[in-house]
Amino acid sequence: MDFTAGPVPQEALDYLQAKRLRVGFDYRDVWREEHAGAFTVAKMTQLDMLSDMRDSLVGALRNGTTLRDWAKQVTPELQKRGWWGVQQAVDPLTGKAGLVQLGSPRRLRTIYNANLRTARQAGQWERIQRTASTHPYLLYLLGPSARHRPQHVAWAGTMLPIEDEFWRWAMPPNGWGCKCWVRQVSRIEYGRLRDRGYQDPLAPQELDDRTGLPTGRRVQQLLPVKLETPRLEFRSWVNKRTGEIERVPDGIDPGWDTNPGQVARRRQVAQEFMQSVNRAPAAAGAQAMAQTLPVIQDDLEGAFREWVDAIKAGELQGAGGRRTIGALSPQIVDALKRKVGVTPATAGLTIEQREVTHLMAEARKGHKAMSVADVRNLVRHLANPRAVIWDGAGRQPALLYVFEPWLREDGQHGRLAVRIDFAKDGGAINAIRSGAIVARANLEQPGMVRLDEGDAL
Repeated sequence: MDFTAGPVPQEALDYLQAKRLRVGFDYRDVWREEHAGAFTVAKMTQLDMLSDMRDSLVGALRNGTTLRDWAKQVTPELQKRGWWGVQQAVDPLTGKAGLVQLGSPRRLRTIYNANLRTARQAGQWERIQRTASTHPYLLYLLGPSARHRPQHVAWAGTMLPIEDEFWRWAMPPNGWGCKCWVRQVSRIEYGRLRDRGYQDPLAPQELDDRTGLPTGRRVQQLLPVKLETPRLEFRSWVNKRTGEIERVPDGIDPGWDTNPGQVARRRQVAQEFMQSVNRAPAAAGAQAMAQTLPVIQDDLEGAFREWVDAIKAGELQGAGGRRTIGALSPQIVDALKRKVGVTPATAGLTIEQREVTHLMAEARKGHKAMSVADVRNLVRHLANPRAVIWDGAGRQPALLYVFEPWLREDGQHGRLAVRIDFAKDGGAINAIRSGAIVARANLEQPGMVRLDEGDAL
């Protein structure tokens, strides 16, 4: 059974229409929270075709077009433009050529269901937030699938406050083909469901006594609700496109362990927090960042990657802007003062849009430049550096953040140069001014002082 069209919430349309186009060869190239702000179809590498596909799905959502009718509309156009069947293609990540599946009825079903379900979910979450004061609970319910994942069956009937952490991970849909859903519950209904149970949405239909035909009503069949937050068990999963090892909850497919409706708000909060870190005195900002980073890092990374992708796509030309994407740790603030006599005004680490543009342009030049993947992962590199070194020998002293570059095994290191107390707009900021791939010898020059307590390079 495929997605069933119905009245379309404006919030769902807004969510789908606002997505930026993002080319990806593999479905793992655009990952997890990135889907909240990016529209992609694996192996659809032409932006005009990707734009047309997004527009067709927006139209299907707006008009209540069924999968069958939508597929009839888009299939001839995809075939005409050569995006159909099995074809030879080169993976831009590996450089290897091979046979790949482009358009097919099965792929169209996946594209349609995944995009429309997540759009409706994001729209629903926005409405949930608006009505949370009167309907502060959510009830997890099974959908009309022929088979259900065991964990989803175990979660059915779970009724929890909207702010419970469970909904960050397990707000349905929770995988390919998942049709689970949630219902918002008022304070009054909460007491009734707690005492009496909830109607099983999959109970058999009543039969008409005279004709023996289904009436459209279900047999009353009450099930007890569960008021305890389910304990999620996590498994390790390797994203072979990036080499990253992720922790994914059992019962949820990799990449679906996120709540798209929450993502935009969480990212906004993360950025607002980083602005406050940049405004605070260095010691206070560094301490606040150390305490809060584990909570906001995923959202901070996602917001930065979305910004980088928009810059790369030319969507922010002339817009300018600077973002705070990291912070000095309390240990580095102390070491700067104690070892080299530098007392920074702020702990925030910032980067300007034009510097991102420069790094992305350099990434295309080759061996000594940071890769696009490294630029998109600057937040992570700053949060977990391999080493932090003060370079006081040059004309412009700088703090060097050293990291392990993505997908390189030649012993080279990534290096980000940060100017401390860089004068800008009448104030002092810590600004990322350059990035490159360098040999270890370049990080062991006279005048350089290791500030962190990590292992030798």
